[in-house]
Amino acid sequence: MNADRQKKYSPIRTIIVTGIIGMVIVIAGTTGFLFLQTRMLFNIELKQECYLDLVEFREKLVEFELAGKTERDSENSPAGENGKAATLRFMEGKLAIKMKKAGFATLPPIMADRERGPDMPSAMSFDTLMAVLDNSIALARSESGESTRELVAINQYFLFFILAVLLTLSLTAGWQLHGNYRQTLIPLAQLAEQMKLLNRNIPESIHDTAEEIKKELAEASRSSDITLVTQSIMDFFAEIEAKNKKLDEINIRDEKTNLFNYRHFKEHLITEIERAKLTGSRVSLAMIDIDHFKLYNDKNGHVAGDQVLKRIADLIGSQCRVSDIPARFGGEEFAVLFPRTDSDTASEIAERLRRAICAEPFENEAHQPAGQLTVSAGIATFPDDGSEWRPLVNNADRALYTAKSAGRNTVVTFASLNREVT
Repeated sequence: MNADRQKKYSPIRTIIVTGIIGMVIVIAGTTGFLFLQTRMLFNIELKQECYLDLVEFREKLVEFELAGKTERDSENSPAGENGKAATLRFMEGKLAIKMKKAGFATLPPIMADRERGPDMPSAMSFDTLMAVLDNSIALARSESGESTRELVAINQYFLFFILAVLLTLSLTAGWQLHGNYRQTLIPLAQLAEQMKLLNRNIPESIHDTAEEIKKELAEASRSSDITLVTQSIMDFFAEIEAKNKKLDEINIRDEKTNLFNYRHFKEHLITEIERAKLTGSRVSLAMIDIDHFKLYNDKNGHVAGDQVLKRIADLIGSQCRVSDIPARFGGEEFAVLFPRTDSDTASEIAERLRRAICAEPFENEAHQPAGQLTVSAGIATFPDDGSEWRPLVNNADRALYTAKSAGRNTVVTFASLNREVT
């Protein structure tokens, strides 16, 4: 479950996804802000223009009012309208449009009221008109300033928004990097330390290192990448260990018979004798030789001879105990090491083995001198028949040769030779 979650939400992928989401948010926010800012700037400019136009219109209207109607009219002006009046009417119409766009209340028809004539009743006195203009000017100035402050506030909010997004992205990236450091770099350093302890010349070191890595993999929280690397290393170690075991089997096994080879037999013989010296136990050894095997090879060929060797080796292995070490000593000669076994027990096992081989049918065995394939065996026991491995092997050989001389197909113990001498 954790491995699947780590694969699904790896730190690098999370940083990339978070960065993309942050960029989308920033781009969308910036686009919306620029659109809102453009509208607000346009509104501010419109209100400022209304304010300036109102101020200018007020000044022009004051000049127009002070000049008097008689001075404003000229003989050539149509219907009492002169150039200044036309300009003011144009300004008034333009101002009304701008004020409507800016959201201000439009002014009353000032010029129409001013041009009615001195004898016509005015709908609004000049002072009242000035008060209305002053209120409109103050309102335009106030709202223009308020819009400017809103724009400044929006800019600040946008800045805070950008900073918040950047801070969030930074914290997220930092948290992910911290997690990546904890789940990747630290385990990688631990893995490197374990690899330093590896001794490639010692097979047990590979096994122990793999076990330690497996233990740390189960206990620690790792990223999917490190888990994959660690698992690959463990698989590699497992392959090496399996190949080492196979090589060990090849090195300690005889190719033709699959029994242990002489070197492996000798190492265990020396070890068991040293252990027996400490524990006071006995170690027995049986040397076994196929009777008239050279004659069988000459008549039937080496391929048939190798088949006989393999079948006899299988019989030897089947008759031995789990603790016994059967080996091919060389040529047609075999040896069986019996740890913690006295001479009588070893003799019984060898005798049982001799009978099993004698009863086993072999191809063309009828042409043998005895009419069948048989074996002879010699038994020697530590410490009675030898205090070291070499004398023990030599004495087992002497017992074997005695069995051969006695007619073959028999088991002889070295102890029995000593009894015959005495």
